[in-house]
Amino acid sequence: MNIFFKKLSLGFLFMTMALPAFAQDTPTPSYNDPNKVYMGLGFGLDYGGLGAKIEYLPVKNIGLFAGLGYNLAEAGWNIGASYKIKTSERLSINPTAFYGYNGVLKVDGASEFDMVSYGVTFGVNFDIYVGKKGNKITAGLNVPIRSQKFNDNYDAVKNNPLIKMDNEILPIAIGVGYNWRLN
Repeated sequence: MNIFFKKLSLGFLFMTMALPAFAQDTPTPSYNDPNKVYMGLGFGLDYGGLGAKIEYLPVKNIGLFAGLGYNLAEAGWNIGASYKIKTSERLSINPTAFYGYNGVLKVDGASEFDMVSYGVTFGVNFDIYVGKKGNKITAGLNVPIRSQKFNDNYDAVKNNPLIKMDNEILPIAIGVGYNWRLN
C-alpha cells in the first residue's frame, strides 16, 4: 500500500509539472471589449450601398458605426448602433438600429420618379471573427422603415402602364462585409 501512494504521488507530481507545458500563453482575444475600432468594405444599407463602414466600441458590447457608399443613384450614408451578444468565442449576434439611406428608386427614361429614401432601419447581423488579429466577417438582415412619400412614389411607378419594372423593392435588405480590426 505504501508503494502505491508513492507511485500515485510521483505520478501526480509529474502531471502538475507537465501541465504548464500544454497551457496556452496567449489569452483568447475578447472581440467585444471597449476601445476596438474596425474598418470594413461591403454592401448593404449599413455600408451605404456598395461602400465602407467604420465601427467603434466605446464600451463593452456596444458598437457605433457609420457607413458611406454608392447606392446606384448617389452617395449613400448611415449612422447607427449595435448591441453585441457574444454566443461563442468567434461569433456574436448584434441587434442594430440606424438612420440614413434605406431605399432607392431609379427609373430609366423617367427620372422624375427617381428617389432615395432616408429613414430608420432595424436589423440583426452576425459577426464571425476570423484570424488571430480579430478581423470579422459581418452578415445581416435589415428591415427599413421607408417614408410614405417614397412608398407612394414606388406605387405610382408600379401602377404606371408606361413603365416596365424589372425589379421590385423588397421589405428586407441583406448586408455582407469584411472588417479589419485597426487596433
